[in-house]
Amino acid sequence: MTDDNANGPAPEDLNHPDTLRITISSPEDAFAGAITDATNAEDNRQGDAVVSFETAEGIRRLLTDRRLELLRSLMGEPAASISQLADRLGRSYSAVHEDVAVLAEYGIVKFQRDGQSKQPFVPYETIEFDVTIRAPLTGGDTEARV
Repeated sequence: MTDDNANGPAPEDLNHPDTLRITISSPEDAFAGAITDATNAEDNRQGDAVVSFETAEGIRRLLTDRRLELLRSLMGEPAASISQLADRLGRSYSAVHEDVAVLAEYGIVKFQRDGQSKQPFVPYETIEFDVTIRAPLTGGDTEARV
């Protein structure tokens, strides 16, 4: 896991949005959303945090049942360590460590420092899935399958 606290304030000290939206969108739409978010930030308006995927498969690979269980647990109560989280979930340290690392890569799980320990937490009160299914544009379109 990378040390995302090396430069700047600790993640727990930042003002995080209440909601994280996980979406399926094209790279163009995701870029347009990032521009809108940057404009809102300049105007001191905070919108939802967004993690976007190009396909439903990307969301399915990231959010396994075990990772959803891990997120629910951290949203209910941050863990003092990954070891404590593994004990709470009844899973091995290595499996939980791997899942936390993947979720941290996407900015869903953050860490606060306590000495040498990195304490995982989820800064959002709500995680929403924004998945739109449309009729196929062409006979070979597979994006609509979820």
